[in-house]
Amino acid sequence: MFTSHLSKITVKLLGVVLAVFTIAACTSTPKPDAIYQRVSDVKLKAGDSIPAPKDSAVLSVTGRIGTKNSGDSIQMDMATIESVGLVDYKVNDPFEKRPTVFRGVLMSDLLDLWKVDKDATTLEMIALNDYKVDVPISDLRQYPVFFAVQQDGKYMPVSTRGPAMLVYPYDNFTFDRKKYDDFWIWQIKSINVK
Repeated sequence: MFTSHLSKITVKLLGVVLAVFTIAACTSTPKPDAIYQRVSDVKLKAGDSIPAPKDSAVLSVTGRIGTKNSGDSIQMDMATIESVGLVDYKVNDPFEKRPTVFRGVLMSDLLDLWKVDKDATTLEMIALNDYKVDVPISDLRQYPVFFAVQQDGKYMPVSTRGPAMLVYPYDNFTFDRKKYDDFWIWQIKSINVK
């Protein structure tokens, strides 16, 4: 009789453990690499020297960086940016209010490539019209935030969002929209690491 009672307790305990694991699996945050699809090989990675632009530079990076390719800055043309490894990410665009596929590179990969100082906290992102926003570096390391250069299979023209914009994974994580909508900066021309 004692073993029968012990067996019932064991079965109940296993049921509770299984329920806890099931709930945890349903509520856990998605793995970042399950959110996007890699569409090109990584050719330029952390530790590699960044080549000087062959075409017109579309991005200038200054501040607390550990590598440079032009004076006190990093200058990147589109080919150099894309050589960091392109990914596709489908999200409900919060501004255009429709599903959109953005193609770009992960900000975390760019931070590593630029050898951003470990004590730096902020990226001052500057748009072509001189709009500025300070984006926390911690967010760019914690979430798969995208430096997007294409929208729905086409390069974004400067007249709309190009040459690049920051895209947050709104469909996969919970963000305070009052705060984070401002971080979706487009027409990015330069970044100052602070």
